[in-house]
Amino acid sequence: MQVPPDFGHVLIFFDQAGFSETEAKRFYKHYQEMDWRGLKGGLIRNWKTKAQEWLWALKLDNPHLRLK
Repeated sequence: MQVPPDFGHVLIFFDQAGFSETEAKRFYKHYQEMDWRGLKGGLIRNWKTKAQEWLWALKLDNPHLRLK
């Protein structure tokens, strides 16, 4: 996976998962600000894994999103 990803790819990923462009922008901006590094400082190798974790956490915090 290309890291950092093209924003268009992130947008497609979030759209296919049933999430808004706004959420895709939040994810992208967050990791851009972190220079595409994880919490321990290592470079992210696969942005889709991080995106899936982001969406999972979002669903846990917002149970109504599970219906999508």
